[in-house]
Amino acid sequence: MGHIPQEVIDQVRMRADIVDVINSYIPLKKMGRDFKACCPFHQEKTPSFVVNQQRQWYHCFGCGKHGNVISFVMERENVDFPNAVSILARKYQIYIPEESPHRSYSAGERRGGVESPRADFKERLYMLHEKMQMWYANRLLQAPDSPVAEYLKTRGLPGEIVARFGIGASVDKWDAGMNYALREGFTEEELVSAGLVIRTDDTPPKVYDRFRNRLMFPIWNEQGRVVGFSARTIEKDFKGAKYVNSPETPVFKKGRILYALHLARQEMGRKNFAILCEGQLDVIAMHRAGQTNTVAPQGTAFTEEQAVMLKRYADGLYLAFDSDAAGTKAVFRAAELALPKGFALKVVRFPGGKDPDELLRNSGPEAIQEAVEKARDFFEFALSYLNGENGTEPAGKAATAEQMLRFIAELESDAAKAAYVGWLAEQMKLNQEALLHEMSRLIARRNREGARLHGLPGKEEEPKKAPAAPVSPEEQRYHRALREMLACILADEYAAGIIAGEVQPELLDESEYARAVDTVIQAKMLDEWEEAPQRILEQTAGREISGELSELLMRETPSGPLPKRYVHRTLKDCLRIVRLHALNQQIRKKTEEAARLAADDPRRIELVKELLELSRQRACAYTTRNPLGPEPPPVREEDDAPVPPRPPVEF
Repeated sequence: MGHIPQEVIDQVRMRADIVDVINSYIPLKKMGRDFKACCPFHQEKTPSFVVNQQRQWYHCFGCGKHGNVISFVMERENVDFPNAVSILARKYQIYIPEESPHRSYSAGERRGGVESPRADFKERLYMLHEKMQMWYANRLLQAPDSPVAEYLKTRGLPGEIVARFGIGASVDKWDAGMNYALREGFTEEELVSAGLVIRTDDTPPKVYDRFRNRLMFPIWNEQGRVVGFSARTIEKDFKGAKYVNSPETPVFKKGRILYALHLARQEMGRKNFAILCEGQLDVIAMHRAGQTNTVAPQGTAFTEEQAVMLKRYADGLYLAFDSDAAGTKAVFRAAELALPKGFALKVVRFPGGKDPDELLRNSGPEAIQEAVEKARDFFEFALSYLNGENGTEPAGKAATAEQMLRFIAELESDAAKAAYVGWLAEQMKLNQEALLHEMSRLIARRNREGARLHGLPGKEEEPKKAPAAPVSPEEQRYHRALREMLACILADEYAAGIIAGEVQPELLDESEYARAVDTVIQAKMLDEWEEAPQRILEQTAGREISGELSELLMRETPSGPLPKRYVHRTLKDCLRIVRLHALNQQIRKKTEEAARLAADDPRRIELVKELLELSRQRACAYTTRNPLGPEPPPVREEDDAPVPPRPPVEF
């Protein structure tokens, strides 16, 4: 990618709202003034990923990832700086002038100090797929009487749905798609890498279109970019494969794709559950019936990565697979992956064993709506099915109980495990204690097998942490004062300037709050005050204090400067406590040192003199009305405002 002018970068930063952008990848939930989510960069159960809209940055207090809107896109899309800017420019319809052939990268635009050709290549593949999707769609529009168009009419797909899902048609020729892409400036190598053409091992090699005379379904990634195709034959007596899918490529990994996720994720968040079907036509039928929170695995069984993706958007998962034996096995496989993720799992069964597409055509959207509303709890479904398969004789009953306990053992919550074991005991008329014992045995065996699989010893108990040393009331007052001082100097640069002149390094201990205050002071002295919050986040990432600091750092910054008299009144008490703490620390150290010396030791006599001076300073600190000197007179009415922007802390 060529040089992107600075004015374009500035436009992107101004128009690309970080909440809007990140919410298009993962669902954000409003938490006070900020937004939270489970981190997209590592697996976690409790949300620790925080987005601050006012400051336009994000931070994960679990893995430490942080940055702005451009760095988020770089991380998420695995692209370099210019490609991230280009992605955002497209999203916000910002024009990028013709790119210069001479590329000059700044340090922030580099990965490891060099341009990333792989990122540029992936962007080319994205562009190629988007071009081909439009070409396939136009082929369908331009041939309304073609076999593909006639097939769509028989399936009752309206034009609006065809357009929404980007459905198209491939031409019944060996090289039509390839020739079009070559004319558009793409290379044969790019076409091969994208899986759009096949190159034989002949000498010389032959190259031809992978997709010919088929109904074309574009496959999108989570962000709505076309990454591949699924092509269905429309010939009744065709002897080859019914479906031909794109192979895995640098931009298409089957196990990480859920069909129509970019169309479904908003409704998933609203309803707080997702519906999982088996194929494209099933998903389209569900969307036509109003169930727009429906997706499907792409050319593979449901994977753990797909389960993680869905958990970002919803807490519930409805499995709407076929009603045959294969469909039931798929339900059980999906349950084994979904239950440990904390999903509330249900199973949808369509009447008469029909799939959603057939049910929609025969019975209308109401039938699908009814089937979804009647979805059964997974454990109820599993018990009913296993009872039918294994029978009620003792051996069959034991097999059913063991399989049910395996499912229950996968649950994330211990409370849920206990509740379902109690339910199972009641349903099967079995002893609850015996079931609990058996489940514990199954879990222990599973853990041992997992440890052996990874070459690890059996799970050992974590060493108990030593109890934390008690914190004195003085220490508590000192840390409260630092916290309130930090809140004030982060909110107002004038306050930061006062503290930078009054707080010397010897007044600060090694605590995290003290280090944070020192960070703001240094940033102020370097004229980089606005960068202080991010530096604090970097320093405290992964530490216990990070959660407390996050709440403080995420407070909304006032739109204007704080009233100066309020700043003085806030800081004077904080500063007095900080100075008293430092004096008390010095007095204690010198007292201990003097106690170890002989009465006639010259050093002891010197220490006594120093202690007298420190005691005098402490007395002055207690009695001085305002260590900052006189308050400034109010120059504006708001400068005399007594109401602070946050509740005061009692010292």
